[in-house]
Amino acid sequence: MRGSISDLWLPSPSGRGGGGEGAAKGRFSLLLFFLLLPLLACGSDESAAVLADSPPVERIVTVSTRLTTTREVVERISLPADLLPVKRAVLAAEVAGTVEKVHVDEGDAAAAGRILVEIDTRVLEQRLTEAEAVHRHREALFQRAEKLLARKSITEQQYLDAVTERDVATSQLENARLMLEKSRIAAPWRGTVAVRRVEVGDYVMPGQPVLELLDARRLKVRAPAPASDVPFLRRGLPAEIRLDVYPGEVFEGTVMKLAAELDASARTLDVEVEIPNADGRLRPGMYARLEMPRRTLEQAVLVPLSAVVELEDAKVVYVVEDERAVQRAVELGTVLDDEVVVAKGLSAGERLIVEGQRQVSPGQRVKLTGGA
Repeated sequence: MRGSISDLWLPSPSGRGGGGEGAAKGRFSLLLFFLLLPLLACGSDESAAVLADSPPVERIVTVSTRLTTTREVVERISLPADLLPVKRAVLAAEVAGTVEKVHVDEGDAAAAGRILVEIDTRVLEQRLTEAEAVHRHREALFQRAEKLLARKSITEQQYLDAVTERDVATSQLENARLMLEKSRIAAPWRGTVAVRRVEVGDYVMPGQPVLELLDARRLKVRAPAPASDVPFLRRGLPAEIRLDVYPGEVFEGTVMKLAAELDASARTLDVEVEIPNADGRLRPGMYARLEMPRRTLEQAVLVPLSAVVELEDAKVVYVVEDERAVQRAVELGTVLDDEVVVAKGLSAGERLIVEGQRQVSPGQRVKLTGGA
């Protein structure tokens, strides 16, 4: 039968034997445990309170920094552009007839005045012969009328009729000669045949295109400039042209023309720059980039592109103040190689974090290493 709680306080009635003594020691140990239990619990609470009151260990991030400075920066406009010939002409037939000869092919050079295409002239030659005969007849009648008028043998009106008929015949003769001349299509200026549209035997009508001629000794570089750049554009502005096919080379030119109005759909203004091409290395239709100075910033703050952190709704940089990282929202401007102009949000003389900025948060304690 189990003992009662009084057994913890009273000795065994028998008081004899080793068994009684062992039981008494067990009861004493159990009593001592219950007496010390409140003290143990109190000590545990005090230890927890001490741990709770201890400040957490602050994480320190090691970063590299540099002092921001200012310098003069020339902003530049960079636009995609096309190379076009300064002069291009579509040569068309001016008389009807069958194409009799074509003296050039695409890519051939043509000197000014060279005959390029000839149209069958037999009908035109017949008209010229008739016109010459009529003109000779009218000229003879006119000369006879002059003599008769001197002798008062004809009236003044008869003489005027002879003059009119002679003048009409002269005009018809000149027209016949002109039509015969226009049956031979010649180059109006020195150039290169870009397109050939007819073959021998084709029948052409007046106004029908037969050839396209271009002069590529000078080229115009045409580019659409956005409306934001228009206030900085003017004629005579120096420009540089770069082409992927000639890496590292720069072709220099001058702004020669600005469009009168912006394109209504794209809100861009066409800019034209002329460049020499005497050696013919550049070909119309090549893709290029047109670069021009936009404006000069006297005191521009530049930072490495890598120092800028892009958030969902802003671009920020981090500077160090009192050994802590401070976040700054910035407004960026022109990109120059691996740097970018900070238009707003940062001043000269501030210590900018250039390495480790992605590991810090606003107010983060930092340790400086390296950098300027």
